[in-house]
Amino acid sequence: MSVVSYSESGWDTQEDRWDDWEDDEMNSPMKCLFCTHTFQSPIVLFRHVKQAHGFDFPKTRASLKLDFYQSMRVVNYIRTMGLSDPNFGHVSGFVVDGSEKFINDDQYLKPAIEDDALLYALDELDLDDTASVASSSRAGSLARSHAMESSLVSAMAGSEKAKERELMARIRTLEQQLGLRDREVKYVTEQFDEYRQMVKRQFYDSIDDSNAEDRRAGAAAEPGSVGGDYYFNSYAGNGIHMQMLQDRVRTEGYRDFIYDCADVFRGKVVLDVGCGTGILSMFAAKAGAARVIAVDNSDIIDKARANVIENGLDGVITLVRGKIEELELPVPQVDIIVSEWMGYFLLFEAMLDSVLVARDRFLAPGGLLAPSASYVYLTAISDAAYMRDQVNYWDDVYGFRMSSMKPQGPMLEADVDVVPASSVAATRALIAHIDHGTATPADLDFTSDFVVEATRDAPLHALLGYFDVAFSRSQSEPSPDASQLSAPVYTSDSVADTKPSPQSLWTRPESSMHGFTTGPQGTPTHWKQTVFVLREPIDAKAGDQVRGKFVCRKSTTNPRELDLEISYCHVPASMKDSADISSCAMKHQKYQLQ
Repeated sequence: MSVVSYSESGWDTQEDRWDDWEDDEMNSPMKCLFCTHTFQSPIVLFRHVKQAHGFDFPKTRASLKLDFYQSMRVVNYIRTMGLSDPNFGHVSGFVVDGSEKFINDDQYLKPAIEDDALLYALDELDLDDTASVASSSRAGSLARSHAMESSLVSAMAGSEKAKERELMARIRTLEQQLGLRDREVKYVTEQFDEYRQMVKRQFYDSIDDSNAEDRRAGAAAEPGSVGGDYYFNSYAGNGIHMQMLQDRVRTEGYRDFIYDCADVFRGKVVLDVGCGTGILSMFAAKAGAARVIAVDNSDIIDKARANVIENGLDGVITLVRGKIEELELPVPQVDIIVSEWMGYFLLFEAMLDSVLVARDRFLAPGGLLAPSASYVYLTAISDAAYMRDQVNYWDDVYGFRMSSMKPQGPMLEADVDVVPASSVAATRALIAHIDHGTATPADLDFTSDFVVEATRDAPLHALLGYFDVAFSRSQSEPSPDASQLSAPVYTSDSVADTKPSPQSLWTRPESSMHGFTTGPQGTPTHWKQTVFVLREPIDAKAGDQVRGKFVCRKSTTNPRELDLEISYCHVPASMKDSADISSCAMKHQKYQLQ
């Protein structure tokens, strides 16, 4: 009796057989005329050549009425130039106007590269009428492909051209059918691979339930671990993505930077970490990126793939499911990394850690991250209505006191809410400035001294945190100067509902930088602001200062959450020039953001 092994190695043996089957079924890849990218379909290849390199081969062929042999000479001429001149691949705006001698030079009938699959696919784009061509079986066509190759060799010698034309016409319809299905085959193959991996995961989960608790406990120590799949699953539905897409400050901030800096993206390889619906990937593709790799570990990637295909961008965008810490990309390096990784108070959810891993693994030297830098600010607010509705609500619930519902113990919960600009009663302090090109995961746990100064006489009920991000054309100059950003650049003017305000989406023409704020002076975003309620309000007068130390670190129980600690003291205006923070009567409060 045979025994079926359900070991990891046994499954992998079956997986290898599946991989062999897939390889056998796929057609030979076709290399781009100008770069190293390969494609399964000539239609997708020539679309890439047009978008990435500016040469419209089908239009040129149609306008000049090039026949099969002239088209072959054009392909072989471009490939020959690329082999002889390493810089030829970077050419933009290559043009053929019909006067070139190589169009009718038979030396270019000889393939420039061995087994050039593109030469055999040129008839898929033939201009002649193919409606009357009889279809043939797949087996017959494969046999005839050897005859076609023989005829091509004869043609290169200048003989048997009539026979070759006949053979080419007989297989033309089948080549067209196969070419048109290449994208469908690629899509189905990717779906099949994901299905196979899902079955594999579920299979091992079902036979390893006894270790499930241990896996979850061990996973809590690392944001990218399997036990944190609840995080990825939370991004599988439509609702959260609609909320983010409808956040115009967020979405238009990325769009405007990518489109305004299309020259930076043109011809580049872009990696989108946590692609979601694929919107940033499609922005990059429309801006002229040669290739975009979109990565996500949530089920949303299936809908992202459909979105990409629906918009005709599957020749540029490749979607990969998995964790960026573990997977391998289809390219060794990328030129640009785009990602919308920000969480509440910037660092909640710990996704920036994954972006930094992607940077270290895949970003080419001199590459760019978008956004390129971020800033965390702290200010103070006076808001009696907020205190009444959110904090002191439990003092009178329909005439009853419910004090037990108030936060108990030394740890308070940081609140995430939209605070009106009119509640801000102090200057702001920059407590973190992160250069995404040089930061390390350890830098994301930070400690910072701060000073905020009251701008009016008012009780200060809470400290308020928020963040800005900056987009730069070069990671060598990732952000505006921190002192410039600390200036009072915002106003409290009313904001029109129809579009983001200038204070929300900002540009600095002198440095060609873009960015946006999530602060109370700008248009509200889905990130809102983070409120740190003080146990006792500070009775402040204009000019008084709140001085202290702010500590931010990942939670010890869940690294996607934050543990925050604030030590502070009230310094009256009359003492602010002489007082030392060490001599102040310090108060300490701890918060959790979860």
